[in-house]
Amino acid sequence: MRNHLLSILGLLAVTAALFYSVLFPPRPVIASDSPYHQIARKAQIAAKPGGVMWSEDGYLGNGHTANYEVYSPIRRLIDLRYYNTVIFPLCVFLVGLGLYFFLLEIGLSPLPAFTGSLALVFSGHFITCVYSGHAGTFMMWAAFMWDIFALTKALKKRSVLAFCWSGALSALVLRYQFDIGFIMLIVLFFWGLLLLWQTREEKAYGKVALGALLAALLFVSFGSHAFFYVLWISKDAKTSTVQTVKEDPLEKWDWATQWSLPISETSSLIFPGLYGWGEQSADGPYYGRIGRSLDWPAKGLKSFSLNTQAEGAVVVLLALLAVSLLFGGKEKWLTLFWLSVAVVGLALSYGRYLDVAPNSASGFGPYRLFYALPMMSDMRNPIKFLYPVMLALSVMSAIGFAALLEEKRNA
Repeated sequence: MRNHLLSILGLLAVTAALFYSVLFPPRPVIASDSPYHQIARKAQIAAKPGGVMWSEDGYLGNGHTANYEVYSPIRRLIDLRYYNTVIFPLCVFLVGLGLYFFLLEIGLSPLPAFTGSLALVFSGHFITCVYSGHAGTFMMWAAFMWDIFALTKALKKRSVLAFCWSGALSALVLRYQFDIGFIMLIVLFFWGLLLLWQTREEKAYGKVALGALLAALLFVSFGSHAFFYVLWISKDAKTSTVQTVKEDPLEKWDWATQWSLPISETSSLIFPGLYGWGEQSADGPYYGRIGRSLDWPAKGLKSFSLNTQAEGAVVVLLALLAVSLLFGGKEKWLTLFWLSVAVVGLALSYGRYLDVAPNSASGFGPYRLFYALPMMSDMRNPIKFLYPVMLALSVMSAIGFAALLEEKRNA
């Protein structure tokens, strides 16, 4: 209990340190994707009577229904100027805490679990999203980490209640960030299948079937609005300038894969800022190829990166340590799964840069296979697949650190 308390206090301290400039004293946070007018509008909608559960702006209704969801009390109880000030650090803490309990659930001790949670919180593609202000990404991560914890507990303990929590949380994952949430739920699905196989000796398949059924019902009930919203967006886009651009196969491929990770820039995962610190940095401007249009330099965007793909040398080295012990550990299936997630996610994040014909409307490569699936060509930015890579490296770093502790005890 003492170790768990220290870990929780440690996560609180880290969160406070990350956001000290806006927490001490409290200052409003202005984010490009979560400005005041959006927050104020949602608060006005939430104040009206009635509403649809889990719906942000009434996607199941007429767009003017009330909003009841996890973060509603924050919008109702605090000054709207400080909404982002509360949401960003709160979600960071919930993400770290969720991963901590997930790592405990799969058998790691408190110290390695704390190490893994720090790896995720400090990873560049997560924490620097504060800059671009994607509040939905933060909320999605918080829901997902508790989702994977709930599903793991459901399958290991054959808990129907945990299944129900997983179904509801999966709906929130889609509701907060549909595209990235969809990618993360694919990982969750395969993790559930693997865990079901690994816990087959527990049997009690009746509880599994009942729990899965209830989870599916909750997922459909609370998550269907997200699907309706995406279908509405797709239908509405037919008359937009974006759809006009996407009518040409090559222009559509360019639009969809513009933010791909160049293979040569994989090293930036280990060494942050190796290619500069972004367009906004006069001292170290980004000079890589992320964000570059196919028709550059004739026209189009030259390059653009927020340098969010960095993981750091320590995290990667600990993850590689876990891989090096893959065939010597008792739970090698655990490392093998997350290694597979990292490898597949990295290959897909390369997008057009890992393709036999990157500048053509037709070609062959890992992302081209994903691109060919129904509706997946409407999802932009292959670099989003670094999200599962980031999670996989965090989990493997915890496993690697646990191996170091075990080696020290045996020395």
